[in-house]
Amino acid sequence: MTADEYAAKLVPFIQENLVPKDSDVTVDESTPLLELGILDSLKTAILMNYIRNELGVVIPPEQLSNSNFKSPGTIAAVITDLAASNAG
Repeated sequence: MTADEYAAKLVPFIQENLVPKDSDVTVDESTPLLELGILDSLKTAILMNYIRNELGVVIPPEQLSNSNFKSPGTIAAVITDLAASNAG
């Protein structure tokens, strides 16, 4: 899968499961998840489970950084890199 394809799966998941229901935030690939307070420790764990169970990629603890989880696009790039390195 490409980063765009991963992002296309991440965006609706984040919108439906992690954005507070009373929020008017609309998530896209460049939405600043940390800056807007969408991701906290619990929601990051929920997202990590989704990535592992639905996308088949495990993000190791050393990859859990603010820069890697800044937006759905940066998360998709990390997933793409990890999937490529695991496949090769």
